[in-house]
Amino acid sequence: VNSCAFSSDDKLIVTACNDEIVRIWHTQSGELKRTLQGHTRRIIDSRIFDDGNRIISASLDRTARIWDAHTGKIMSEFKFSKSNGFVRSCDYTALPH
Repeated sequence: VNSCAFSSDDKLIVTACNDEIVRIWHTQSGELKRTLQGHTRRIIDSRIFDDGNRIISASLDRTARIWDAHTGKIMSEFKFSKSNGFVRSCDYTALPH
């Protein structure tokens, strides 16, 4: 596990792992809720959006991805060139309503 982050309500935790998989866990039961697969290299960082509906992840495959936390589908992918180096962290900013 390279990173972990709690949801804003503390009900979920998301982990970024060397095996190229993001995992979403229930904090109370410890049960695995969902796996997010698609990165092709080690995942360095991940975060849960405040709404609990989206996950962002950063990988050494030079991508950052936004996932639907409920379906596991990729919603957006940001690819970076070799000249930009590796993606080593990620975060998000909630926009005002």
